[in-house]
Amino acid sequence: MIYDTLQEALTDMETLGTWDPDRLIRHFGIAYHYTSDLPDNINGYSLPLTRTFFINENTKSPIFVKCHELQHCLLDPTVEPLIDTSMVSNSKIESRANRGAFYIMIKNYLNTTDIEPGDFNILRFAESYQLETKHLLFIRNVAEQELGIKISQGVFSL
Repeated sequence: MIYDTLQEALTDMETLGTWDPDRLIRHFGIAYHYTSDLPDNINGYSLPLTRTFFINENTKSPIFVKCHELQHCLLDPTVEPLIDTSMVSNSKIESRANRGAFYIMIKNYLNTTDIEPGDFNILRFAESYQLETKHLLFIRNVAEQELGIKISQGVFSL
């Protein structure tokens, strides 16, 4: 565990001048590996005490898993492995990791595409990172609450 709170971690990252997940991972001295040894319903897992995480080679959203597991390595003091499954988890730890992951991904997306926050399109963002639609509401909440980006309500109408 490097930080006590997600806000503390994100504030510190802001000073680094990058939101690129690989550069952040290197900066914090965290190691990760792709593996084919995980069942399909496990996207990745982290060992926060050793600052190491693993990503399932078959995951549909490897960048999301990378950013999610990074959060565990930065914020969680456990010696037990933290496992990210393909099912939606409501746990506080998983929610915090998702919030941090989407924050990093949105900031990196805006930086690498030169899109202004007002032009942010949540569907294009989700498509570019191969994110499942189950994440859209969570992404909207991070964009609006943490980054002040207004998301059109029409995106969520049937």
